[in-house]
Amino acid sequence: MSEGVSPSPGGTRPGFSINTHNLIGGLTVAVLALLMLGYAFYVPNTVIPRLILAALAVIGIATAVGLVPVHGPRDFYGGIALVMLAPRLFSFVLAALGAAVALGGVFAEGPPIEKYKIRGPSLVIIAILAFAAMIRPLGLVPATFLAFMISILGSTEMRWIESTIAAVLMTLFCVLLFVYLLNLPFQLWPRFY
Repeated sequence: MSEGVSPSPGGTRPGFSINTHNLIGGLTVAVLALLMLGYAFYVPNTVIPRLILAALAVIGIATAVGLVPVHGPRDFYGGIALVMLAPRLFSFVLAALGAAVALGGVFAEGPPIEKYKIRGPSLVIIAILAFAAMIRPLGLVPATFLAFMISILGSTEMRWIESTIAAVLMTLFCVLLFVYLLNLPFQLWPRFY
């Protein structure tokens, strides 16, 4: 091996350098774009979303084989996600914004994609479901307080005293807003029959 040259993590081919995040990310983009493209042909649709999705499939394949070097993976894949949403939502504006962000990820250095943490989002979802389950039998005050306390457990910086004070204030705000300002007929406390 030549002096001062180290092998790339994903191996090398003449003319290409394939990084692991490019291979996995590019394949993910290509597969999602092809699935959405198939769906776009299944339902009556305009030509523009089909062209955007076909272009994204090509970009995904080019990224996977190393033709598109990704220097800022967060920006690149975030922009690609916005472009993928564009055929169904805001179309041209969102596609242009996503393309601009993705191009920034191609040409500018950026931080790598961090490991996804499941604790915070899962506890927030559990808190929302718990609130929905508790609002009728327990009432607005206990349901709001308990849902806030469950969701705050998702934070790694949680402190019990500050969290309890914040939960009390959030519960007071919800009672003032929904019951007194909006005059919604919420039961505040549990009913004991």
